[in-house]
Amino acid sequence: MEKTNRFFGLSLCVSALFGLLAGCTNTYDKSSSSSQTNEDGKTTLEEIMEKYDSLPYEYEGDACTITMCHWDGIGTTIERQVIQAMLQGFKLRYPKIDVELEILSDYESTYPSRLAAGNVHDVFLMPDGSFNAWAKTNTCLNLDQFIDASELIDMDEMYDTSLVRYRYDLKNAKPSSSGNQLALPKDIGPTVMYYNKAAFDQAGVNYPDPNTILSCDDATELWKSVTMKDKNGNVTRYGISGLSIEGLVWSAGGDFLNPERTAFPTDPSTIAGLKRGYQYIQDAYVTNFITPPVEFTAGSDGAMLFSQQRVACYIGLKANVTSFRELSFDWDICPVPAFEVNPGANAWSGSVGYSVYNKSKNIEAAWKLVEYIASREGQELLSATGFQIPCYPDLGYDERYLTREKENKPKNVEVFLSSAETQPAGLWCYRDTQTWKTQGYDATSELLMSSDPSKRIAVDEFLAEAKAKVNGSL
Repeated sequence: MEKTNRFFGLSLCVSALFGLLAGCTNTYDKSSSSSQTNEDGKTTLEEIMEKYDSLPYEYEGDACTITMCHWDGIGTTIERQVIQAMLQGFKLRYPKIDVELEILSDYESTYPSRLAAGNVHDVFLMPDGSFNAWAKTNTCLNLDQFIDASELIDMDEMYDTSLVRYRYDLKNAKPSSSGNQLALPKDIGPTVMYYNKAAFDQAGVNYPDPNTILSCDDATELWKSVTMKDKNGNVTRYGISGLSIEGLVWSAGGDFLNPERTAFPTDPSTIAGLKRGYQYIQDAYVTNFITPPVEFTAGSDGAMLFSQQRVACYIGLKANVTSFRELSFDWDICPVPAFEVNPGANAWSGSVGYSVYNKSKNIEAAWKLVEYIASREGQELLSATGFQIPCYPDLGYDERYLTREKENKPKNVEVFLSSAETQPAGLWCYRDTQTWKTQGYDATSELLMSSDPSKRIAVDEFLAEAKAKVNGSL
């Protein structure tokens, strides 16, 4: 119930932004979008597709039906609407190919059993966090030869960060940035800092510069300034939620594993960056009091605290935009603050892609769908829902896209585009499983932030324990 309530407004917003979402089959019902037209009387679908009419949308195979699987990420209704927006365009380009779309719950935990049993859809969602493990199952079609022959995809023009996370060296059976492309991205989800403009106005603080990555020291003072207390000195609004430990460590020059990702780091400068990141997190909780403790959050996540105006700023993904557009207060975005060593790695970016089942009976048709999703037309259709930015940077900087996004918020939409250029994939892409992280770092990190000094541990002690646990789990 909580999930449904939280994203009810989001569903309405997606539908309002893109008037071609009526119905759940991939057939184009022009009447369903007739009211959503531009000044020339064209629907969003028609306007976008007209740009690409000269491209060769060719399919020489027989008429067929292919199966497609997607997850319920932030809710079945919303996820289906976003995909159906793209599938309407696909059906117009490839009328001989029908697509049966299935939305599955608990996708990442249940789909591995399908991969093992060979019960796989022709086209299936590939979360970047599952890629390393699923690539080993020998179920993903190597897309290299199809990409080389494609006239719809220009990978040199896409965000490299959206591509490298789906490459795997099939010969040596390991992830590799120069390996085989086993999936193409549906999206790239950068992380930014959302801020409540009313909270800044109330505190008499200038809004952050959208073109500058704040240093961590400057950000600390900023977040202190917008923290609010009652007459008894109790904090009623904290400065920030959602601090990214990954971004703090990476931007300080640190990392969580060695370069081979086989053990705890040994390089002194890497360890120094790791320490600096965790020291900042600890200070944020117990010294600077800029981020809320568990006693304050009471189970609410950072996005909810921001929506309730209990934090002035929130570090989160692009996917929050559609629900935040329903908020009663004005807000905008800026880059995530970072240390000076590597400020571009100020947080992780998320992504999902699509793979083709290598034993599909309709490989050509399945490839056409994956190709279309990653094509410029497919990316424009998906981005028109407001749910994601295009995987092609130049499409994101297109005046029509920027105008549409700015009219609906945020005004500083370019921050998403610049952040996507430099933010790497998350720690889930380091290894097949997250055991090393959950046992090595997460299990003990709560003691760093404990409000009880008698239970709190120093960062040096924390890292010593993390080293033993990480190495013991690998």
